[in-house]
Order: sequence, then C-alpha cells, then structure tokens
Amino acid sequence: MYKMFNFVRYIFFIHFLFLFLTASDHQYPKSWDALQSNDGWDLIKKTDRVKIFGKELDVSPLPAFRAEIISDVKLDKLADAAWLVEKSTEVFPNAFITDAGIYHRRNDTSYTAFQVFDIPFLAPRLYQFNSIRIGTSIHWMRIDTVNASLNPDKLLLPSVNFGSWEVKKIGDQSQLIYRVCTDPGGDIPLWLVEQANQYYLPLMLKDLEAFAKEKIMLKN
Repeated sequence: MYKMFNFVRYIFFIHFLFLFLTASDHQYPKSWDALQSNDGWDLIKKTDRVKIFGKELDVSPLPAFRAEIISDVKLDKLADAAWLVEKSTEVFPNAFITDAGIYHRRNDTSYTAFQVFDIPFLAPRLYQFNSIRIGTSIHWMRIDTVNASLNPDKLLLPSVNFGSWEVKKIGDQSQLIYRVCTDPGGDIPLWLVEQANQYYLPLMLKDLEAFAKEKIMLKN
C-alpha cells in the first residue's frame, strides 16, 4: 500500500512538473483575455468576404485587430495552414515576409519560431514567438529570451506581439478568425501602421485560405 502511494505521488509530481514546464514556456501576456473576448470590438472595415474589427488595449499604442472570413475549406485544413510557420513566405505572399522558420519544436503542438517582415521603405522587423496549437486554435506570444546569436543582423524586435488563429464551424462552413495585438516599434507613424493593417489583413486571410485549398487539401 505504501509503495502504491509513493507511485501515485510520483506520477502526480511528474504530471505537475510537465504542466509547470509547459506553462512556463507559454506565459500569456497581459491583455490576452481582452484580445480573445468578443466584447468591445468596433467594425472598422468590411470587404466582400472579410470583416475587420478594432479594439483599444492598454499594452500597445496601436489598436488590436480581429479579422474574420467564412470559408468552404475544412476547419482542420485551415488550422494546418496557419500552423506551418516555416512556410510563411508561401502561405502569405502579400505579407512582406522574407524569411521564417522554427528555432525549436518541442512537440507536434508547440514550437518557438520567427518571421522577418521587410515592408518597403521601412527597416526589417524580426518577430520571435512561442506558438501552441490547441485543436483548431493557435496561440502565439512574443518571446524575448531567444539567444542574441539568432539575430545576427540585429534587426528591430517589436516590443508587443501576441495573437491567435481560431477556426470554428458555422453551419456547413468554417469561420477563420485572426486576432493580433502588436507594436512594430521604430519611427513609424501610427496611422500608417493602422492603414496598412486594414489593407493587408483581408489579403492574409484570403492567402491562407488559398494555400489550405490548393496545397493542403489537394495533397490529401
């Protein structure tokens, strides 16, 4: 009986340690809950298929954005496309991503990755982040503990960067939702960043949908 008790205690300790280590790698930032909440968003743009909403969060001088699109592509295929960060230049051809990859893959649902954005007339930005996948949702948050050797060109590191992809079933279709709160930093007029986000976010959602349809669905 005593050995069984010690065994159960040991299993509990290992389980607790695993949860602790996993959680420590994915510390959710302040205002995460506010970003994920459906309350407080204002519709700021609507295209033929995409809706863009904005919300003020106290962690960034820029508003957070939420973009939505209804698609005929299956939930898991859209989520699979969003998870392929190493193929970001292919998935998002309109996003000015010039390089992307994975620093460290912990398992099938967790990695530390990067993306380099090189927007014309602006200095390139290096985004480094932890990502976790929970079913058809993907959460990412900025990480600032990556070794400096992984930024040999000393690219500008944005001070705020967290967000999510979420895919939900709506009748016979899928709803793809992209939420992001970021501050690219540097000497960029805030109004210019806002206008750029409103222009490129619809393209990002359509690009992801197209990749999921043409590359992932056809492969299976």
